[in-house]
Amino acid sequence: MSDIINSLHTRKRTGNVPFSEEKNANKYFNVLKAVSNTSLGCMYIADLKTRKLEFISENPLLFSGLSCTEVEKMGYNFFRKYTKKEDLEILKKVSTHGLKFFECLSPEEKKVHTLTYDFHVKYANSVDVLVNHKITPVEICDQGEISKIVCVVSYSMSRNAGNIRIISNLSDSYWKYNLFTGKWVEECKITLKIREIEIIRLYLQGLTIEEIAEQLFVSPSTIKFHRSKLFERIGVKNIIEAISYVISNNLI
Repeated sequence: MSDIINSLHTRKRTGNVPFSEEKNANKYFNVLKAVSNTSLGCMYIADLKTRKLEFISENPLLFSGLSCTEVEKMGYNFFRKYTKKEDLEILKKVSTHGLKFFECLSPEEKKVHTLTYDFHVKYANSVDVLVNHKITPVEICDQGEISKIVCVVSYSMSRNAGNIRIISNLSDSYWKYNLFTGKWVEECKITLKIREIEIIRLYLQGLTIEEIAEQLFVSPSTIKFHRSKLFERIGVKNIIEAISYVISNNLI
């Protein structure tokens, strides 16, 4: 756990934390504990006003091999130093056009929309790692501006960096940022059919086509038919890409 969180816990034990500060901190602790227990991802909370990282759950593999304490001390400088040079422009677009998108949303809407994007972090003695960041506002100041965000970090399921999008589980569409035109484009989410959801779920359990067919009481050729139709609808070539698309777009 980070030095800041440990410090806060110590101050709480000695009674040196003001009630308002303790109340605000407690809003995040349950979220921090829940997300940081995931095995593959990690998360952090950032203060957009101070440009500081207030909490980072431990997962060095997603932060160029550095510990959460090292990254926390660097703050936003970590991204300037360890982001692949070619992807720094992506982070600039996220910082300007990405966060600016939220300005047209109400305070309530801000907290149910997520900004997601992919970029490479440099890793010593290894290849660059393509990671995905999903940013969601968690604290809005009185002026309606975002003051704090929570970011869930994971390995990217895409092939390339970029993929800047604004998504919400409460909307049937999402917004995609075009790095070449500099414009946002609204696109409709694809709704999976029941059979497609069943097939994807069973694939996620590691079942083969024959085993999936047995589970669903159909023939293997029927599974292949539904699978090929799904590939066609979402524009992918294989089941790995299909699973990546479905998870990235929160379709199941």
